[in-house]
This record gives sequence, C-alpha cells and structure tokens, in this order.
Amino acid sequence: MKNWKSTLFGGITAAGIGLAQHGEGILSAIGQVLAVVGPILLGIFAKDSNVTGGTVQQ
Repeated sequence: MKNWKSTLFGGITAAGIGLAQHGEGILSAIGQVLAVVGPILLGIFAKDSNVTGGTVQQ
C-alpha cells in the first residue's frame, strides 16, 4: 500500500454506498453524503504508484 489516502477514501466510498442502501433515516443520509464525497476526495488524492512527486520519468 503505497498511497494510504487512496485506500482510505476508497473505503469511505464503499462504506457510504453500503450505508446508503441501509434504508431510511440518518444512516442512509450519511451514506449518501459519503458516497458522493468519497470519490471526489479519491480523485483529488489519487496518485500513480510509481510517481514520487515528479522525480520519476514517465
């Protein structure tokens, strides 16, 4: 696991999808928020595993 942020936000997204299918109520609302916010954060923090900030040639 080279980029823990991608793993974290992927897990948040998966948990949000699971909670969103839970039914009605506060857990479903939280799940819907996580299911939307998780992929946004995943896209912001995603990084190729072999890129270390610009020092590795592509």
